[in-house]
Amino acid sequence: MISKRKLVIVIVIGALLFGDAYALLSTTNILSVNHDGTSQRAFALSPWPSFHQNLNRTGLSAYDTSTNNGVEKWSYTTGWYVYGSPAIGSDGTIYVGSGDDYIYAINSDGTLKWRYQTGDLVWGSPSIGPDGTIYVGSDDDNLYAMNADGTLKWKFLTSGTIFSSPAIASNGNIYVSSDDSYLYALYPNGTLYWKFLAGGEMPGSPAVGSDGTIYVGAEDGNLYAVSPTGAFEWSYKTGGGVYSSPAIGSDGTIYVGSDDDYLYAINPNCTLKWRFQTANQVWSSPGIGSDGTIYVGSDDGYLYAINPNGTLKWKYQTGSYIHSSPAIGSDGTVFVGSEDNYLYAINSDGTLKWKLSTAGYVDSSPAIGSDGTVYVGSDDGKLYAVGTSAVPEFSALLVPVFTFAVAAVWLRTKKNNL
Repeated sequence: MISKRKLVIVIVIGALLFGDAYALLSTTNILSVNHDGTSQRAFALSPWPSFHQNLNRTGLSAYDTSTNNGVEKWSYTTGWYVYGSPAIGSDGTIYVGSGDDYIYAINSDGTLKWRYQTGDLVWGSPSIGPDGTIYVGSDDDNLYAMNADGTLKWKFLTSGTIFSSPAIASNGNIYVSSDDSYLYALYPNGTLYWKFLAGGEMPGSPAVGSDGTIYVGAEDGNLYAVSPTGAFEWSYKTGGGVYSSPAIGSDGTIYVGSDDDYLYAINPNCTLKWRFQTANQVWSSPGIGSDGTIYVGSDDGYLYAINPNGTLKWKYQTGSYIHSSPAIGSDGTVFVGSEDNYLYAINSDGTLKWKLSTAGYVDSSPAIGSDGTVYVGSDDGKLYAVGTSAVPEFSALLVPVFTFAVAAVWLRTKKNNL
C-alpha cells in the first residue's frame, strides 16, 4: 500500500523529471548545416542566421514545421515596406531591414528590442556572425556591422546599393556583392581583403561551396565562380540577367535562376547539367529539400518543384509573381511569398497546406524558427510571425496527467486493501 507521503514524493519527482525533459527539449539548438553536411561554423549558432539559412543558400531548416497551422502570432509594423528576409539570432531575436532606412531587432514576442538608422533604404537581408555581430547592407552603399546591443561596430562603403545578404567564411571573412559590379571580401575588422569585378550589377547573395569557392550571379547574365583569394575561376553565361542567388546541392551542383525564364543546374566544372524552362523570368532564388528536390518561384506565378534530374515534380499556382525564395521545413513543408499578398505553405506533394493574407506584396523570403514559427516581411511594412494557435504548454499538460495517473493507482491500491 502506498502511503500519502510516498505519493507526494512520487508526484514531485515525476513533475521535476518531466519539467527537466521539457526544458531540455525546448532549449536544444541545432547547428545549421550546409546541404553537403559540413557544419555551418561561420554563422551564428541559430535557426536562421542568414538569407536561405546557410552558406550553400539551400533554404532548408533543421526544424519541424508540421504543427504550424498558419495562425498570425503577431506582427510588428515598421515605417515602410519589408522586402528582405529576416535573420534569427541564437537568443530568438529577429533581425530585419525596412524601406524606412532602419534595421530592426525584434524580440520573439513581437516587441522592439532596438532599431538602428542607416543612410537609406535597407533592401538586403541581415547575416549574423558567430560572435553575434549583425551584418546588413543599405541603399546608402554601406555594409554595416552591428553589435548585438544595436550599436555600430563599423561600416564599409562600396559604390553601389547592397541588396545581398553577406556570406561569412569559416575564417571570419565577409563576402558581399554590390550594385557597383564588385564582389567584396572584407576582414572581420571591416577592412578590404580583395574585390572582384564582374560584368554587371550583383543584386544576389553569394553562396559558398565546401571548397571555399564563392558563386554569385550578375546582371550581365553570368554566374561567376571566384576563389577564396579573389581569383576568377570561371563564368557561365545564361540568356538573361541573373538576379537570383545561387544554391548549392550536396553533389556541388549550382542552381540559379535567370531573366531568360530558365532555372539552370551548373556542374562545379562550369558545364551545363540541365536547365528547366518556366513561363517567365526567375528572380526567386532556388531552395533545396533534403531529398534533393529543387524549389523555385517564377514571375509566371508558379512555385516549381523540380527533380534532381531536371524534370518537373509538380507546380503550384499562386495569384501573381513570385520573387520570394522558398524556405523548407525539415518535415518537407515549403513556404513562399507571392505578389498576390499571400504567404503560402505548400505540402511536399504540391497541395496547399494553408495561406496567410497580408496587406502587401510578399517579396520577402521566409525564415524558420526553432519552434516552427515562420517569419516573413510584407510590402505593407510589417514583419509577420506565423505559427501554431495557442495550446497549453507541454509541461502544463503532462504534470496534471501524470498526477492523475499516480493518484488513480493510489486510490485503486487503497480500495483493494480495504
